[in-house]
Amino acid sequence: MYSEKTCEQCGTCLEQCPFLQFPIESAKREISKMIETRTSRKIINNCASCSYCNVICPTGSNPYSLIREIRLKDYRENGVRSVGLITEEIPYNLMSIALEINTEEKQRGLNEYENPPKNSKMFYVGCGIPYCFPDLTNTSLLEDLPLLGGMKYCCGGYVHSYFGEDEARIKGLELYEKFKALGVEKLITFCPGCDIMIKGIYPSIIEGFNVEGQTIIEYFIELYHEGKLNIKNKIDQRITFQDPCPWRMLDKKIYDSPREFLEIIGADVVEMKHNREKSLCCGAPLMIRNRSLSTEIAKKRISEVEHVKADIIAHICTGCLATLSRHATEKNINSYYITELAQMAIGQQPLKNILENTENLNKQVMKTIAKNPKLLTEKYIMKNGKLNRF
Repeated sequence: MYSEKTCEQCGTCLEQCPFLQFPIESAKREISKMIETRTSRKIINNCASCSYCNVICPTGSNPYSLIREIRLKDYRENGVRSVGLITEEIPYNLMSIALEINTEEKQRGLNEYENPPKNSKMFYVGCGIPYCFPDLTNTSLLEDLPLLGGMKYCCGGYVHSYFGEDEARIKGLELYEKFKALGVEKLITFCPGCDIMIKGIYPSIIEGFNVEGQTIIEYFIELYHEGKLNIKNKIDQRITFQDPCPWRMLDKKIYDSPREFLEIIGADVVEMKHNREKSLCCGAPLMIRNRSLSTEIAKKRISEVEHVKADIIAHICTGCLATLSRHATEKNINSYYITELAQMAIGQQPLKNILENTENLNKQVMKTIAKNPKLLTEKYIMKNGKLNRF
Protein backbone atom coordinates (compact mmCIF):
# COMPACT_ATOMS: atom_id res chain seq x y z
CA MET A 1 0.00 0.00 0.00
CA TYR A 2 1.08 3.58 -0.66
CA SER A 3 2.16 5.35 2.53
CA GLU A 4 1.30 9.04 2.48
CA LYS A 5 2.77 9.33 5.99
CA THR A 6 6.29 8.34 4.93
CA CYS A 7 6.23 9.89 1.44
CA GLU A 8 8.31 13.08 1.45
CA GLN A 9 7.03 14.16 -1.99
CA CYS A 10 10.67 14.38 -3.07
CA GLY A 11 9.87 13.42 -6.67
CA THR A 12 12.61 10.78 -6.87
CA CYS A 13 10.20 8.14 -8.20
CA LEU A 14 9.25 10.25 -11.22
CA GLU A 15 12.62 11.90 -11.79
CA GLN A 16 14.61 8.65 -11.72
CA CYS A 17 12.04 6.59 -13.62
CA PRO A 18 14.03 5.52 -16.71
CA PHE A 19 11.12 6.45 -18.96
CA LEU A 20 9.13 9.30 -17.39
CA GLN A 21 12.25 11.29 -16.37
CA PHE A 22 10.45 14.29 -14.94
CA PRO A 23 12.65 17.29 -14.06
CA ILE A 24 12.91 17.23 -10.28
CA GLU A 25 10.72 20.28 -9.60
CA SER A 26 8.07 19.02 -12.02
CA ALA A 27 8.26 15.62 -10.33
CA LYS A 28 7.61 17.17 -6.92
CA ARG A 29 4.62 19.11 -8.25
CA GLU A 30 3.20 16.06 -9.98
CA ILE A 31 3.47 13.92 -6.83
CA SER A 32 1.70 16.60 -4.78
CA LYS A 33 -1.04 16.79 -7.42
CA MET A 34 -1.40 13.00 -7.51
CA ILE A 35 -1.80 12.83 -3.74
CA GLU A 36 -4.31 15.69 -3.63
CA THR A 37 -6.48 14.82 -6.65
CA ARG A 38 -5.77 11.11 -7.30
CA THR A 39 -5.44 12.03 -10.98
CA SER A 40 -2.56 12.47 -13.46
CA ARG A 41 -3.03 12.36 -17.20
CA LYS A 42 0.76 12.24 -17.71
CA ILE A 43 0.99 9.09 -15.62
CA ILE A 44 -2.02 7.42 -17.24
CA ASN A 45 -0.64 8.03 -20.73
CA ASN A 46 3.04 7.33 -20.14
CA CYS A 47 3.54 5.02 -17.14
CA ALA A 48 4.37 1.42 -18.09
CA SER A 49 3.04 0.13 -14.73
CA CYS A 50 6.34 -1.66 -14.18
CA SER A 51 6.60 -0.68 -10.45
CA TYR A 52 10.27 0.33 -10.82
CA CYS A 53 9.35 3.43 -8.78
CA ASN A 54 8.85 1.25 -5.69
CA VAL A 55 12.44 0.01 -5.97
CA ILE A 56 13.97 3.50 -6.14
CA CYS A 57 11.72 5.25 -3.60
CA PRO A 58 14.12 6.42 -0.83
CA THR A 59 11.47 6.14 1.89
CA GLY A 60 9.88 2.84 0.86
CA SER A 61 6.50 4.52 0.44
CA ASN A 62 5.37 2.32 -2.49
CA PRO A 63 4.52 5.09 -4.96
CA TYR A 64 3.34 2.52 -7.51
CA SER A 65 0.36 1.83 -5.27
CA LEU A 66 -0.59 5.50 -5.65
CA ILE A 67 -0.17 5.24 -9.42
CA ARG A 68 -2.26 2.07 -9.43
CA GLU A 69 -5.00 3.82 -7.44
CA ILE A 70 -5.04 6.66 -9.99
CA ARG A 71 -5.21 4.21 -12.87
CA LEU A 72 -8.04 2.19 -11.30
CA LYS A 73 -9.98 5.41 -10.72
CA ASP A 74 -9.56 6.32 -14.39
CA TYR A 75 -10.73 2.85 -15.49
CA ARG A 76 -13.82 3.10 -13.26
CA GLU A 77 -14.68 6.50 -14.71
CA ASN A 78 -13.80 5.84 -18.36
CA GLY A 79 -13.91 2.07 -18.87
CA VAL A 80 -11.30 -0.31 -20.35
CA ARG A 81 -10.68 -1.13 -24.01
CA SER A 82 -11.57 -4.68 -24.95
CA VAL A 83 -8.14 -5.59 -26.38
CA GLY A 84 -6.65 -6.17 -22.93
CA LEU A 85 -9.58 -8.12 -21.46
CA ILE A 86 -8.67 -11.81 -21.61
CA THR A 87 -12.14 -13.33 -21.52
CA GLU A 88 -14.58 -15.13 -23.77
CA GLU A 89 -17.36 -12.82 -22.53
CA ILE A 90 -16.55 -10.26 -25.23
CA PRO A 91 -16.08 -10.79 -28.99
CA TYR A 92 -12.69 -9.15 -29.46
CA ASN A 93 -9.52 -9.11 -27.39
CA LEU A 94 -5.86 -9.84 -28.12
CA MET A 95 -6.32 -13.60 -27.66
CA SER A 96 -9.47 -13.98 -29.75
CA ILE A 97 -7.85 -11.94 -32.52
CA ALA A 98 -4.72 -14.13 -32.37
CA LEU A 99 -6.95 -17.20 -32.68
CA GLU A 100 -7.90 -16.03 -36.18
CA ILE A 101 -4.37 -16.97 -37.31
CA ASN A 102 -3.67 -20.72 -37.73
CA THR A 103 -7.04 -21.29 -36.10
CA GLU A 104 -7.26 -25.06 -36.58
CA GLU A 105 -3.83 -25.72 -35.07
CA LYS A 106 -4.40 -23.40 -32.11
CA GLN A 107 -7.88 -24.79 -31.48
CA ARG A 108 -6.45 -28.30 -31.21
CA GLY A 109 -4.07 -27.06 -28.53
CA LEU A 110 -6.83 -25.20 -26.70
CA ASN A 111 -9.00 -28.31 -26.66
CA GLU A 112 -6.17 -30.03 -24.80
CA TYR A 113 -5.38 -27.12 -22.48
CA GLU A 114 -9.01 -26.50 -21.52
CA ASN A 115 -9.91 -30.16 -20.98
CA PRO A 116 -6.99 -31.73 -19.12
CA PRO A 117 -7.27 -34.96 -17.12
CA LYS A 118 -7.40 -34.59 -13.35
CA ASN A 119 -3.98 -34.33 -11.78
CA SER A 120 -2.39 -32.79 -8.71
CA LYS A 121 0.37 -31.13 -10.76
CA MET A 122 0.00 -29.39 -14.12
CA PHE A 123 1.84 -27.14 -16.53
CA TYR A 124 0.00 -23.81 -16.45
CA VAL A 125 0.64 -22.29 -19.88
CA GLY A 126 -1.60 -19.25 -19.37
CA CYS A 127 -3.05 -17.30 -22.31
CA GLY A 128 -0.20 -15.81 -24.33
CA ILE A 129 1.32 -19.14 -25.34
CA PRO A 130 -1.84 -20.98 -26.55
CA TYR A 131 -3.15 -18.06 -28.58
CA CYS A 132 -0.03 -16.19 -29.70
CA PHE A 133 3.02 -18.47 -29.43
CA PRO A 134 1.87 -22.11 -29.42
CA ASP A 135 5.25 -23.28 -30.73
CA LEU A 136 6.75 -22.71 -27.29
CA THR A 137 5.05 -25.83 -25.92
CA ASN A 138 6.09 -28.00 -28.86
CA THR A 139 8.70 -30.01 -26.93
CA SER A 140 9.08 -33.38 -25.23
CA LEU A 141 10.10 -31.46 -22.08
CA LEU A 142 6.39 -31.01 -21.36
CA GLU A 143 5.19 -34.57 -21.92
CA ASP A 144 5.12 -35.73 -18.29
CA LEU A 145 2.21 -33.59 -17.04
CA PRO A 146 -1.12 -32.26 -18.34
CA LEU A 147 -1.14 -28.74 -19.78
CA LEU A 148 -3.71 -26.24 -18.51
CA GLY A 149 -4.52 -22.86 -20.01
CA GLY A 150 -6.55 -20.71 -22.38
CA MET A 151 -9.04 -17.94 -21.60
CA LYS A 152 -11.18 -20.45 -19.69
CA TYR A 153 -8.36 -20.74 -17.15
CA CYS A 154 -6.92 -17.21 -17.41
CA CYS A 155 -5.14 -16.30 -14.15
CA GLY A 156 -7.19 -13.10 -13.86
CA GLY A 157 -4.27 -10.71 -13.96
CA TYR A 158 -6.24 -8.36 -16.20
CA VAL A 159 -9.05 -8.22 -13.61
CA HIS A 160 -6.64 -7.21 -10.84
CA SER A 161 -4.92 -4.64 -13.08
CA TYR A 162 -8.04 -2.99 -14.45
CA PHE A 163 -10.76 -3.49 -11.85
CA GLY A 164 -9.11 -3.91 -8.45
CA GLU A 165 -8.96 -6.40 -5.61
CA ASP A 166 -12.68 -6.92 -5.02
CA GLU A 167 -13.25 -8.04 -8.60
CA ALA A 168 -10.00 -10.02 -8.57
CA ARG A 169 -11.22 -11.88 -5.49
CA ILE A 170 -14.37 -12.95 -7.36
CA LYS A 171 -12.31 -14.07 -10.34
CA GLY A 172 -9.84 -15.87 -8.09
CA LEU A 173 -12.53 -17.76 -6.24
CA GLU A 174 -14.04 -18.94 -9.53
CA LEU A 175 -10.61 -20.04 -10.74
CA TYR A 176 -9.82 -21.75 -7.45
CA GLU A 177 -13.00 -23.83 -7.74
CA LYS A 178 -11.92 -24.91 -11.23
CA PHE A 179 -8.50 -25.90 -9.89
CA LYS A 180 -10.05 -27.91 -7.08
CA ALA A 181 -12.40 -29.67 -9.51
CA LEU A 182 -9.31 -30.80 -11.45
CA GLY A 183 -7.50 -31.86 -8.29
CA VAL A 184 -4.74 -29.28 -8.87
CA GLU A 185 -2.36 -28.67 -5.97
CA LYS A 186 0.64 -27.35 -7.88
CA LEU A 187 0.97 -25.28 -11.05
CA ILE A 188 4.19 -24.95 -13.04
CA THR A 189 3.95 -21.50 -14.59
CA PHE A 190 5.21 -20.02 -17.86
CA CYS A 191 4.19 -16.39 -17.31
CA PRO A 192 5.30 -13.82 -14.70
CA GLY A 193 1.77 -12.42 -14.68
CA CYS A 194 0.50 -15.84 -13.61
CA ASP A 195 3.34 -16.01 -11.06
CA ILE A 196 2.22 -12.88 -9.25
CA MET A 197 -1.45 -13.93 -9.20
CA ILE A 198 -0.82 -17.52 -8.01
CA LYS A 199 2.07 -16.82 -5.65
CA GLY A 200 1.26 -13.30 -4.49
CA ILE A 201 -2.17 -11.78 -5.09
CA TYR A 202 -4.60 -14.65 -4.54
CA PRO A 203 -2.99 -15.99 -1.34
CA SER A 204 -3.22 -12.46 0.08
CA ILE A 205 -6.88 -11.78 -0.81
CA ILE A 206 -8.49 -15.26 -0.75
CA GLU A 207 -8.55 -17.11 2.53
CA GLY A 208 -7.42 -20.70 2.13
CA PHE A 209 -6.01 -20.32 -1.38
CA ASN A 210 -3.24 -22.90 -1.31
CA VAL A 211 -2.32 -23.82 -4.89
CA GLU A 212 1.47 -23.91 -5.07
CA GLY A 213 3.22 -22.09 -7.90
CA GLN A 214 6.56 -23.05 -9.43
CA THR A 215 8.14 -21.41 -12.47
CA ILE A 216 9.08 -23.57 -15.43
CA ILE A 217 12.70 -22.51 -14.80
CA GLU A 218 12.59 -23.88 -11.25
CA TYR A 219 11.01 -27.05 -12.62
CA PHE A 220 13.84 -27.54 -15.13
CA ILE A 221 16.43 -27.03 -12.38
CA GLU A 222 14.63 -29.59 -10.24
CA LEU A 223 14.67 -32.09 -13.11
CA TYR A 224 18.37 -31.48 -13.66
CA HIS A 225 19.30 -32.13 -10.03
CA GLU A 226 17.17 -35.29 -10.09
CA GLY A 227 19.12 -36.52 -13.11
CA LYS A 228 16.07 -36.26 -15.38
CA LEU A 229 17.30 -33.45 -17.64
CA ASN A 230 20.10 -34.69 -19.86
CA ILE A 231 22.18 -31.76 -21.11
CA LYS A 232 23.64 -32.87 -24.44
CA ASN A 233 24.62 -29.52 -25.94
CA LYS A 234 26.26 -26.86 -23.80
CA ILE A 235 25.20 -23.40 -24.95
CA ASP A 236 28.58 -21.74 -24.71
CA GLN A 237 27.49 -18.18 -25.42
CA ARG A 238 27.10 -14.92 -23.53
CA ILE A 239 23.49 -14.83 -22.34
CA THR A 240 21.68 -12.14 -20.38
CA PHE A 241 18.26 -12.58 -18.79
CA GLN A 242 15.33 -10.17 -19.08
CA ASP A 243 13.87 -10.06 -15.56
CA PRO A 244 10.10 -9.50 -15.86
CA CYS A 245 8.45 -6.59 -14.04
CA PRO A 246 5.83 -8.64 -12.07
CA TRP A 247 8.60 -10.52 -10.26
CA ARG A 248 9.36 -7.33 -8.32
CA MET A 249 6.35 -8.16 -6.15
CA LEU A 250 7.62 -11.63 -5.21
CA ASP A 251 10.42 -13.04 -3.06
CA LYS A 252 13.79 -11.90 -4.43
CA LYS A 253 14.97 -15.53 -4.51
CA ILE A 254 13.00 -15.90 -7.73
CA TYR A 255 15.79 -14.03 -9.54
CA ASP A 256 18.34 -16.72 -8.74
CA SER A 257 16.75 -19.54 -10.74
CA PRO A 258 17.20 -18.18 -14.28
CA ARG A 259 20.89 -17.48 -13.60
CA GLU A 260 21.36 -20.96 -12.17
CA PHE A 261 19.61 -22.59 -15.12
CA LEU A 262 21.60 -20.63 -17.69
CA GLU A 263 24.80 -21.73 -15.98
CA ILE A 264 23.57 -25.34 -15.97
CA ILE A 265 23.19 -25.26 -19.76
CA GLY A 266 26.71 -23.86 -20.14
CA ALA A 267 26.08 -20.15 -20.67
CA ASP A 268 28.40 -17.31 -19.74
CA VAL A 269 25.79 -15.30 -17.81
CA VAL A 270 26.22 -11.54 -18.11
CA GLU A 271 24.16 -8.89 -16.34
CA MET A 272 22.72 -5.77 -17.89
CA LYS A 273 23.14 -2.50 -16.00
CA HIS A 274 19.55 -2.80 -14.77
CA ASN A 275 18.86 -6.32 -13.55
CA ARG A 276 16.88 -8.36 -11.02
CA GLU A 277 14.46 -6.12 -9.07
CA LYS A 278 15.95 -3.06 -10.84
CA SER A 279 15.36 -4.51 -14.29
CA LEU A 280 13.93 -2.24 -16.99
CA CYS A 281 10.52 -2.82 -18.54
CA CYS A 282 10.41 -4.04 -22.15
CA GLY A 283 7.73 -1.50 -23.12
CA ALA A 284 4.98 -4.03 -23.94
CA PRO A 285 2.36 -2.51 -21.57
CA LEU A 286 2.46 0.73 -23.59
CA MET A 287 1.98 -0.80 -27.04
CA ILE A 288 -1.66 0.32 -27.20
CA ARG A 289 -1.54 3.53 -25.16
CA ASN A 290 1.76 4.99 -26.40
CA ARG A 291 3.41 3.00 -29.17
CA SER A 292 6.27 5.45 -29.75
CA LEU A 293 7.26 5.40 -26.08
CA SER A 294 6.99 1.61 -26.08
CA THR A 295 9.47 1.47 -28.95
CA GLU A 296 11.79 3.91 -27.20
CA ILE A 297 11.73 1.77 -24.04
CA ALA A 298 12.45 -1.42 -25.99
CA LYS A 299 15.41 0.16 -27.79
CA LYS A 300 16.79 1.41 -24.48
CA ARG A 301 16.66 -2.10 -23.08
CA ILE A 302 18.40 -3.60 -26.11
CA SER A 303 21.13 -0.98 -25.80
CA GLU A 304 21.94 -2.50 -22.38
CA VAL A 305 22.14 -5.94 -23.99
CA GLU A 306 24.56 -4.52 -26.55
CA HIS A 307 26.65 -2.89 -23.83
CA VAL A 308 27.42 -6.22 -22.14
CA LYS A 309 28.08 -7.83 -25.55
CA ALA A 310 25.50 -10.57 -25.03
CA ASP A 311 24.88 -13.02 -27.87
CA ILE A 312 21.45 -13.99 -26.53
CA ILE A 313 18.73 -12.39 -24.43
CA ALA A 314 16.69 -15.02 -22.57
CA HIS A 315 13.03 -14.52 -21.58
CA ILE A 316 10.36 -15.98 -19.33
CA CYS A 317 7.72 -13.44 -20.43
CA THR A 318 6.14 -13.72 -23.89
CA GLY A 319 5.38 -9.98 -23.82
CA CYS A 320 9.08 -9.20 -23.37
CA LEU A 321 9.98 -11.79 -25.99
CA ALA A 322 7.61 -10.35 -28.59
CA THR A 323 8.48 -6.72 -27.87
CA LEU A 324 12.26 -7.02 -27.73
CA SER A 325 12.93 -9.68 -30.39
CA ARG A 326 12.66 -7.39 -33.41
CA HIS A 327 14.97 -4.76 -31.94
CA ALA A 328 17.40 -7.45 -30.78
CA THR A 329 17.51 -9.01 -34.25
CA GLU A 330 18.37 -5.62 -35.76
CA LYS A 331 21.48 -5.68 -33.53
CA ASN A 332 22.35 -9.32 -34.37
CA ILE A 333 21.27 -10.48 -30.92
CA ASN A 334 19.21 -13.66 -30.63
CA SER A 335 16.10 -13.82 -28.40
CA TYR A 336 14.95 -17.09 -26.88
CA TYR A 337 12.19 -18.09 -24.52
CA ILE A 338 13.54 -20.23 -21.69
CA THR A 339 11.91 -23.43 -22.98
CA GLU A 340 13.64 -22.91 -26.34
CA LEU A 341 17.02 -22.77 -24.62
CA ALA A 342 16.13 -25.91 -22.67
CA GLN A 343 15.25 -27.62 -25.97
CA MET A 344 18.58 -26.66 -27.49
CA ALA A 345 20.42 -27.96 -24.43
CA ILE A 346 18.82 -31.42 -24.66
CA GLY A 347 19.41 -31.69 -28.40
CA GLN A 348 16.07 -30.52 -29.79
CA GLN A 349 15.63 -27.72 -32.31
CA PRO A 350 13.07 -25.01 -31.40
CA LEU A 351 10.93 -23.72 -34.26
CA LYS A 352 12.03 -20.12 -33.60
CA ASN A 353 8.93 -18.52 -35.07
CA ILE A 354 8.57 -15.65 -32.59
CA LEU A 355 9.25 -12.79 -35.01
CA GLU A 356 6.95 -14.23 -37.66
CA ASN A 357 4.19 -14.89 -35.12
CA THR A 358 4.53 -11.40 -33.65
CA GLU A 359 4.40 -9.71 -37.06
CA ASN A 360 1.37 -11.79 -38.10
CA LEU A 361 -0.39 -10.93 -34.84
CA ASN A 362 0.28 -7.20 -35.28
CA LYS A 363 -1.11 -7.35 -38.81
CA GLN A 364 -4.18 -9.25 -37.65
CA VAL A 365 -4.84 -6.71 -34.88
CA MET A 366 -4.62 -3.83 -37.38
CA LYS A 367 -6.84 -5.72 -39.84
CA THR A 368 -9.43 -6.44 -37.14
CA ILE A 369 -9.48 -2.80 -35.99
CA ALA A 370 -9.85 -1.62 -39.58
CA LYS A 371 -12.95 -3.80 -39.93
CA ASN A 372 -14.22 -2.90 -36.46
CA PRO A 373 -13.11 0.70 -35.70
CA LYS A 374 -15.31 0.75 -32.61
CA LEU A 375 -12.66 -1.40 -30.93
CA LEU A 376 -10.69 1.79 -30.34
CA THR A 377 -13.57 3.47 -28.55
CA GLU A 378 -15.67 0.62 -27.16
CA LYS A 379 -14.95 0.12 -23.47
CA TYR A 380 -16.06 -2.11 -20.60
CA ILE A 381 -16.39 -2.01 -16.85
CA MET A 382 -16.67 -4.92 -14.42
CA LYS A 383 -19.11 -5.18 -11.55
CA ASN A 384 -19.63 -8.23 -9.35
CA GLY A 385 -17.53 -10.36 -11.68
CA LYS A 386 -19.45 -9.46 -14.85
CA LEU A 387 -18.26 -7.30 -17.72
CA ASN A 388 -20.64 -4.66 -19.04
CA ARG A 389 -20.23 -2.29 -21.93
CA PHE A 390 -19.35 1.15 -20.61
